[in-house]
Amino acid sequence: MRRLLAFLSVGAAFWLAPTAAAAVVVRVTSTSATLSDGLISQSWSIDRAGVTTSALTDTRTGRNWVLAGSPEFALTVDSVPTSATLAWKLISATAHRDSILFRYGLALPQGLVELDRTWTLYPGASVEQVSEQLINHSPAVVRIGKYTLASLTSAAAVSAEVQAYHGGSDWRQDFRVITHEAGSFDDEGEVVRFDDGSGAGWFMVAQRRGGAMSRVGRTSAGETWVGVDNARDLFDWGPILSSPPNYNRLANPAYPAPVRQRTLMPFGSLDLGTAYLGVYHGGAQQAAAAFLTAFATHVMPRDRQTIDLNSFHPWGHGSGMSDANLRPQAQLLKELGGEVFMLDDQWQGSSAGDWRWDTQRFPIPAGSGGVPAFVTYLHSLGLQLGLWMSPAEFNPGATVYKQHPAWACTPTGDVTARIKDDSGLGVWDFTNPQLHAYMSGVIDRLISQDGVREFKFDYVTWVDCPPHDYLDYEDAYAHWVAAQEAAHPGVTFELDETNDQRLFPFRSVALGPSWFDNGHLQSSTYPARLLHDIWSAAPWLPPSTLGFGTYDGDLAAPYTPDYLMPIALLGHVTFWSDLTKLTPGQVAETAWWLAWYRAHRAGLGGLVYEDSSTDPLDGKAWAALQPWQGRRGYLFLFSQAGGTQTETVALQGLEPGRAYTLTDVRTGQTIGSFRGSELEDGVPFTLPGYSALVLSVDPA
Repeated sequence: MRRLLAFLSVGAAFWLAPTAAAAVVVRVTSTSATLSDGLISQSWSIDRAGVTTSALTDTRTGRNWVLAGSPEFALTVDSVPTSATLAWKLISATAHRDSILFRYGLALPQGLVELDRTWTLYPGASVEQVSEQLINHSPAVVRIGKYTLASLTSAAAVSAEVQAYHGGSDWRQDFRVITHEAGSFDDEGEVVRFDDGSGAGWFMVAQRRGGAMSRVGRTSAGETWVGVDNARDLFDWGPILSSPPNYNRLANPAYPAPVRQRTLMPFGSLDLGTAYLGVYHGGAQQAAAAFLTAFATHVMPRDRQTIDLNSFHPWGHGSGMSDANLRPQAQLLKELGGEVFMLDDQWQGSSAGDWRWDTQRFPIPAGSGGVPAFVTYLHSLGLQLGLWMSPAEFNPGATVYKQHPAWACTPTGDVTARIKDDSGLGVWDFTNPQLHAYMSGVIDRLISQDGVREFKFDYVTWVDCPPHDYLDYEDAYAHWVAAQEAAHPGVTFELDETNDQRLFPFRSVALGPSWFDNGHLQSSTYPARLLHDIWSAAPWLPPSTLGFGTYDGDLAAPYTPDYLMPIALLGHVTFWSDLTKLTPGQVAETAWWLAWYRAHRAGLGGLVYEDSSTDPLDGKAWAALQPWQGRRGYLFLFSQAGGTQTETVALQGLEPGRAYTLTDVRTGQTIGSFRGSELEDGVPFTLPGYSALVLSVDPA
């Protein structure tokens, strides 16, 4: 046997059985407001001084983490600090089915600015969502600086863990940077977790992309918060810097001088973002479990886990990107059990902006209604069509740009269009409603005419084109993608996150899967890099949303399908390889894993516990990942070369007194039955180098 399993000592663990999803209770009076279910309860006090948070309670433990009296929010307006108890006056507090809307007003000499803050609690969740929007009812231009999305003040003695996420696998490998803080701090980050030393506390998450302006912190008075500091950012190079190791974002070297602020235009509105506030107990990863369970269920688009082949590797822009050459690939993809054939850049030739087929590569028969023969062939195989697009950018030769030059963001978008590139680097003004309507029409046409069921949106870059700044374009683009998803619920919109400063992490995940890794390995080996991607995402992000190259290049020793396929199944499965080069044995093994994936992918698409603490990027460390939903899940183990062949792995989120059966999903062999406490204490596994073991973990 190449696999050996044993278990160690039995121990105890603190665990509370999950409660059934309780209805959300919403109460609003003239002096208070409460939002609660069976897991969490938050209360606010309302008086002449303003709105303050009075309690945030973990209902199952009875622990209230709040020192009453902290303002519900803080916001810098025209360089002046304001808050829920300073300058702003409550207009109304309104109860809805699962939410409370607080409407505030700020009197300016020219008129009124309104701030709407909506707190939402989903039934059975221990995390709340808060969204914030500004509405300008005046003719004045209002400048927005630093602000908090969620905050609370606590007297508890807690330590803090900050997680900052970076997109841009073409440039960097520090996709997740973890910092531990004992005192006061103001750090870049999208996640902050506070712990009293027993594995209990509260956490905050910002649903926005990584960057210097994404902040989390704690003051010396015990106020904790998640928010935005616009002055931290200086400039986004957009498409001007696009090659490793350049970064296209530049932090403000003159901070705290407010070189950059958000601009609220006269009679306009501004979406300040969304954040999450939750409570947890039972260990650090239970905070991520609380957040991601609610986020995956209520925010992320569902049923987006397909099996794809992408044409870019190895054919790219070359002659192999053609109907005749790709038909054998499509046939093999179908035989393997694949579902989507993604035509990457150059299906459109140089028509980026017009989005018409390159008929030299993909001929269109007469009488086909404009549908290429290759598309008809895909559909005859039962495969779905995916298309690469760069909706935010255009080729300067595009007819639509020549007819509507005002749709470009001027002058920056016109300047970048001068950069020679076959796909085009001109930048659209994505705040333009006419452009929105045109691009929506393009999507409608490709879906209705060609049957597209998946789009890969690439070349997403943000530039300043006064009076708009690049954040205006980012917001407009994200809202447009969300509108496409609402209009086409059966279509997947995949966002390319391989370059810095796009939408990664949580803003991207809220919209759909991402193409995350272009295969620029940067001194790391191929499978180690993919394990690093997955390990960096877990447990706060679902690895199933990350796209990376399965069999990126020729499949050769020491890597086998039995090792690489389990890695791929934890991500958004996409082949980047010439499938005709697979041996019959490799085809058979790959097909088995894909069949198993199709039958079980629903259990792989949300929370994945991180059961190994060492980054596998070095090519030596084990990776242990635990997809988990409810009371059951899987354990994926990966042994690399050069490290130990035996590793003790402690599982997460189990019931200590319940028995669990572990089964090798590939062989069907039952490994044994163990109490949850045994598995949580740690079980040693032995695997040879470059091998994987996938176990189902089921309650007896």
